Amino acid sequence: MLLRVHNLTKTFGKEDAVNSVSFDVNQGDYVAIIGPSGSGKTTLLSLITGMLSPTTGDILYDQTKLSQISKRELAEIRARELGLVFQFSELVGNLSIRENILLPALFTKKFSNDDYKRKCDYLIEHLALGDIQNSLPRELSGGQIQKAAIARSLINDPAILFADEPSGDLDPDNSYLVQLLLNEYNKRNHSIILVTHDMKLAYDAQTIYEMRNGKFDQVIKGQ
Repeated sequence: MLLRVHNLTKTFGKEDAVNSVSFDVNQGDYVAIIGPSGSGKTTLLSLITGMLSPTTGDILYDQTKLSQISKRELAEIRARELGLVFQFSELVGNLSIRENILLPALFTKKFSNDDYKRKCDYLIEHLALGDIQNSLPRELSGGQIQKAAIARSLINDPAILFADEPSGDLDPDNSYLVQLLLNEYNKRNHSIILVTHDMKLAYDAQTIYEMRNGKFDQVIKGQ
């Protein structure tokens, strides 16, 4: 079991943004979570990745209970093994697109420099970023920044990619490039947890959960 989420709840004031959610993710699983805005999808993703602390419930990553490790240990797991793409992703303003994509390599040294170069070239090619790889973020559109953030999230070959509306700022052609890249990543036995309103993207997943009022209301596809 790569990831286990058990009875996860997050309460803000008197309201449960996430209410007793449980599910498992094995290596190579592709899970999509759909549902209306405000249903708790982004909060759930923030909990699972350790960006927020749950009110109750447990999150186990590779048998490690996240509530029982230090912030430093959590940061190390997140840097090496988790890829994060959130809405309105930010890049480092004084670094080029290529430098932003390679930024995680400076902190983890998970692969050799030559391997990072090859991975960066591959991502730039498959997301059609070649013409702007030396540009600064302020010179680019929101969609171009989003594609660069997706590339950055994949540079370390994370065991699980967490993607919150990765195609939200993209036109249909660029959405398709992202769709192809995610499918290729999943075929290499990496796991994906996707939050999206894009049903074309969602239906590539093996399992689709519909979330409403902080709960998994039903399973649209899969289990």
